[in-house]
Amino acid sequence: MRLNFLLAMPRLVQKIGDGYVFPLGMAYVSASLKRAGFNIFTINLNHHEGSLEDILNEAIHSHDINIVGTGGLSPQYHLVKNILKTVKTIDPKIITVTGGGIISCQPEVAMEALEYSDYGVVGEGDVTVCKFASTLEADGDMSQVAGLIIKQGPKSFLTTAVPPDITDLDSLPWADYEGFDIEKYLQLPPPAFGGLNSNLMIPMLASRSCPYKCTFCFHSLGARYRRRSLDDFFAELEHLIDRYNIKYVSMADELFEPKPDNILAFCKRMKPYGIHWYADFAINNVKEELLPIMKDAGLDVMFFGLESADDRILDSMNKKGLTIKKIETVLAAVQKYDIPVFGAFIFGDIAETVETAQNTMKWWKEHPEHLIHLTLLKPFPGSQIYDYACEKGIIKDKVQYLKDGCPQVNISKMSDDEFAELGRQISISMDSLEKLEDMEMLSLDPIMGRMAISGICPSCSKLNTYKEVKLFALDYITCPHCNQKFHIPLPNEVVSNLENNLSQLLKTHEKIAIWGMTLTMMEMFKESKILMDSGVFPVDISESKTCINLYGKQIHHPQIINQENITLTIIAVPSHIGQISCQIEENHPGVSRVLDICELVGSEIPKKVVGKR
Repeated sequence: MRLNFLLAMPRLVQKIGDGYVFPLGMAYVSASLKRAGFNIFTINLNHHEGSLEDILNEAIHSHDINIVGTGGLSPQYHLVKNILKTVKTIDPKIITVTGGGIISCQPEVAMEALEYSDYGVVGEGDVTVCKFASTLEADGDMSQVAGLIIKQGPKSFLTTAVPPDITDLDSLPWADYEGFDIEKYLQLPPPAFGGLNSNLMIPMLASRSCPYKCTFCFHSLGARYRRRSLDDFFAELEHLIDRYNIKYVSMADELFEPKPDNILAFCKRMKPYGIHWYADFAINNVKEELLPIMKDAGLDVMFFGLESADDRILDSMNKKGLTIKKIETVLAAVQKYDIPVFGAFIFGDIAETVETAQNTMKWWKEHPEHLIHLTLLKPFPGSQIYDYACEKGIIKDKVQYLKDGCPQVNISKMSDDEFAELGRQISISMDSLEKLEDMEMLSLDPIMGRMAISGICPSCSKLNTYKEVKLFALDYITCPHCNQKFHIPLPNEVVSNLENNLSQLLKTHEKIAIWGMTLTMMEMFKESKILMDSGVFPVDISESKTCINLYGKQIHHPQIINQENITLTIIAVPSHIGQISCQIEENHPGVSRVLDICELVGSEIPKKVVGKR
């Protein structure tokens, strides 16, 4: 019997028209199914206005869909579950299947948490989904299909044999970009990370997995590192240039080619295209003599996992061969060749102490020229530190941890108070980034949560204009002339509008929860009288923040929303609005209104809100 399959890519954006990181995995699965001759329909929810229910209902009934597939990573749990739940609400007989890292890292936990998934695909899905589809159409025995977890009851699952890693990546079809609105994607501004400022940017894979075993990583594409041939990669690149006129390639590999000879071969073939590109590098593999060659071949940004400035922590993280001396040497070389760097120190490893954390903080302050980002470690499912957190009882309920969005927890040797103080120091330290001089807001778009600004770079004295700066973004912007990074404070007009609108909302609701204590929000609490009102409750799910006293106010766990019978919640992390709004709907039924904080930066409160029940 021929069946109709729908692959639904989760909505990752704050608003339709925002940039996002394109999920390549689903595009590869779609390509494999289409090449095998199945009836495949696709939908990318990042490009469709309207409610999830209306969009899926239209797609399912228009194409007489029998099976819906979706997937994602563990932090995207709510987005994935919402699709599965909506499908089953539309038609309980539709078969649902889920893939991606959320399933592969802990299949049974994920299937129990997701509730509405009939099947899960474990590991690489390219081959598995085709065998799954053919067995389903033949009404065959699913237990004989390797790489599946099959739901047999609410908490009962059958896991089939583990399939081998796909060794010949050239045998796979190229990703099905076209099936997921790539033309629309290419016109979007880039996602807000690393200071990237280019559109017509497409993600490509040259390899799968990673040869390293860092304690905080999980390799959802298998444990074995494998590469495509350069012939196959560049044949696809030529096709993408001809078809979409792309100007920029984001290398989506977990790790860019570690061998010098292969890097040289890649650069030799990339240079004639005049394409800019960026990639993730293992810093201990970087050779200075290759830097000018890579830059000449179009390398635009180097992403590094720096992790710590204390050798004891690097060793604990299993960063083999990496030392702070090596980090210093490579960063100096990269700076010498004027290649922009995006890198981060992540605090809170198992071995982290107050001493090791302060060593890293001290190094960071002494080397402002590298503009390294600071953040706290999260134990993501599938990683060694996640297993540690579970074994030690720090994560007590694996299913609930996934439902909570994989919040940051304290697995270090520091006390909770010391850990919270470290989190506070990180927030304050990031505020020390350079600011644009003579900054002026040129326009404001509250609907899209963007503004246009101009200002003078204090490093090179050039006047810059930025047309689409995301409000309340978790990242910063860069000077296109000297690569100086900037944290952008909210303009006075935005702050004034926000406070006036919050004042009006307080009169109506009496109590307001503001979910997401980012650097921008903590800055506002420091200066704003209205935010210090007793009816305003700052909320965050991160352990390091719920211990912080915020200028006289305690940051609360989201459970305060139920305890205080709060009916209005404002989401202050627009980039996570989908996940947080789903959490509110599921865990806080008393909330009747949810607002995106960006909708409060205009001169009045818009009638249209994120959610109203």
